[in-house]
Amino acid sequence: MSLTNFSAIDFNQLPTPELIEPLSFDILKNNIVEEFVARYPDFEADLPSEPIIKLLETFAYRELLLRQRINEGAEHVLLAKATDKELDYLGMRFGVSRELSQDGIDESNERYRSRIGLALEGFSTAGPAGAYVFHTLKASSHVKDVFVDAPEFEGHSIPSELSKFVPPDAILLRSTHTAGLDNAQPGDVVITVLSDQGDGHASQEIIDAVYTHLNGEEIRPLTDRVHVRTAVINRFKIEAKLELYQGPNEQEILAQVERHCAEWLASQYKLGHDISLSSLYAALHQAGVKRVNLISPAHDIQVASQEAPFCTELNIAVEN
Repeated sequence: MSLTNFSAIDFNQLPTPELIEPLSFDILKNNIVEEFVARYPDFEADLPSEPIIKLLETFAYRELLLRQRINEGAEHVLLAKATDKELDYLGMRFGVSRELSQDGIDESNERYRSRIGLALEGFSTAGPAGAYVFHTLKASSHVKDVFVDAPEFEGHSIPSELSKFVPPDAILLRSTHTAGLDNAQPGDVVITVLSDQGDGHASQEIIDAVYTHLNGEEIRPLTDRVHVRTAVINRFKIEAKLELYQGPNEQEILAQVERHCAEWLASQYKLGHDISLSSLYAALHQAGVKRVNLISPAHDIQVASQEAPFCTELNIAVEN
């Protein structure tokens, strides 16, 4: 059984398409001036302040704005780039609408974009892993991340001395991967849910909503038995002391480091994402920081596929 999790879908890793044209005012201006000189060979401009040069610069600037508008229009029809209302229209093409949480908050562009990317999986019943991810996200707007797992088995022949005690068509299976179940059986499917509330521990309300939705007759394959569980939260603290270069903006640097570190933590707050010291050092070592003395954690934090890392305390100070 292949394993998948929702956070594996990252549209930010896609390269910028050739449809999006890189823009440069200087290049546009030089092209216009060259074309003008080709048409009027006698033209000479000794100073950049010449009125005709200013007019050509105006043409170049207006062309720059026009091309930028074309770029923006192209981005509006790309799933990886579209936002807000344009993303809503793209979702309509796949029959996926933006969700509204019980708190009255619209679904974020990032989560909605990923659900649209999984829309084709939703045309199937929840047999493929991607379909289970899609339908789990659809079940509750508070599902932040999903991991789909299933036990695995291997067959064994029944010893001859035992064959007389079992039916002639009996088979012997040994579990090679339990998917965290105490009594794993063929057909079991385990859905691990990370919530967007609190530390990520999914409430019973969320688990019940996902379980009810996935067990609908039009969604669950006949031979599947669905188990829904909350993610295991791997809590940790960050404590670091910074040595800064001399300067008057100590508080500004500290605020910038805290902001970058918080953003980095948010990007790592997903199922199966390790907390590596190298990545943490990069988040702490911002402009103006001379040296980072990381006190905690002391080593990489390994996170299993059904776990999510959660920072309970962020303590960053400047060494005097």
